[in-house]
Amino acid sequence: MNAVTIIEPDHTPALTLPDDLPFDRWIEIGRDLIQRDRETKWQAADWFAYGRTRAKADPDFAQQMDLALPAILEDPKHLEAIAKVAESFPAADRSVELSFDHYAALSRLPHGEARKLLDKASRERTSARDLKYQALGQQRSLTRLEPTQDDMLSSFIRHWNRLPFAIRLEAAEMIASSGGEEIEP
Repeated sequence: MNAVTIIEPDHTPALTLPDDLPFDRWIEIGRDLIQRDRETKWQAADWFAYGRTRAKADPDFAQQMDLALPAILEDPKHLEAIAKVAESFPAADRSVELSFDHYAALSRLPHGEARKLLDKASRERTSARDLKYQALGQQRSLTRLEPTQDDMLSSFIRHWNRLPFAIRLEAAEMIASSGGEEIEP
């Protein structure tokens, strides 16, 4: 079952093409439609990002927005998500060479890291799906920071406190006699 978005009560979105459409014209139409789709996603994202920003500063606008949006939105969470992408990538940082979904895949990364992956994706023609997996890997590597000295000490103390008393006494003797060197098991 296909979902159909009705723009007006008497209008169903569709594209009707003649049976004898030349291939070159068919390709030209497809490029134009894909280009407009990419632009429209950004425009919708910018539109909602503007509304969110304006609502923070203008309580009347916020109230009107809360009342009006349910009548035009099917999924407010989706619009929130695309607005965050628009806020993460200002217009000057966007390219129509990559889809909105490419940028969405990277919106949680620090801007410099995202920019590197976007440039690489543009050069290598990486799909948005593959870029999403690269972004997840990059997020994991960025969160795997070396533990600080305090982190290691806290971990040691937590483990120490779980040891039975007799084991702690034996370990304390081993630690004291090691002079700070590694202890052999």
